[in-house]
Amino acid sequence: MIITEQYNYQDDKTNLIGYLAYDDSHEAKRPAVLIAPEAPGIGEHVKKRAAMFAKAGFIALVADIYANGKYFSDMGDMMAQVEKTRGNLQAWRQRTGAALGALKAHPMTDADRVCAVGYCFGGSGVLELARSGAALRGTVCFHGELTPSDHDPRGIGSKILVLTGAADPFIPLQQRNDFEAEMQAAGAQWEMIVYGSIKHGFTNPEADLSGMPAMAYDAAVDRRSWQSMMNWLGYVLA
Repeated sequence: MIITEQYNYQDDKTNLIGYLAYDDSHEAKRPAVLIAPEAPGIGEHVKKRAAMFAKAGFIALVADIYANGKYFSDMGDMMAQVEKTRGNLQAWRQRTGAALGALKAHPMTDADRVCAVGYCFGGSGVLELARSGAALRGTVCFHGELTPSDHDPRGIGSKILVLTGAADPFIPLQQRNDFEAEMQAAGAQWEMIVYGSIKHGFTNPEADLSGMPAMAYDAAVDRRSWQSMMNWLGYVLA
């Protein structure tokens, strides 16, 4: 049976409320996935992904980025918080890293087989976690911003997979090229899949409700990208 529940942990003295999913039909340790949510916070889309990972044999924790399980329904408030988060790279990495630490400490987690997956803003967040030198076997970014930033002097140890849309105006060709140059310079093992004519947010049905022409859900690419990720994770976690 798939169990989903709130999961309390901390970033220093800040209380965080994540969302945990796992299959309770056995007690053996299993691979783990940290999920970083879209900009609003822990919503239905990432909760669904956590359950999908649990069905696939993982223990999954959706990270609380804003503390106390905060979820933004107002676009203006959300964007202000996103800019604040982006403005303090060290704190952003630390907050995501706190979730990673909590997941690794869970008794069901095989701490040697842990990966991170993020969507949109969360995709950028897991890339920052990888850049920080976090001990991850794999990092997956779905339609997240790819703007380069500082990375650990030792390079990037996590393997990286990026899945993005060629028609996403938030992640244009130049940004993809700059990311490629950054990964090469960091000595990272990375891959990128670019889906032709696909816009931003292609994995999330809620993208069609945004009213933004730059965003669109694509059911076929959603299925294909999920399978591509699962195949890739099978390789990096073996």
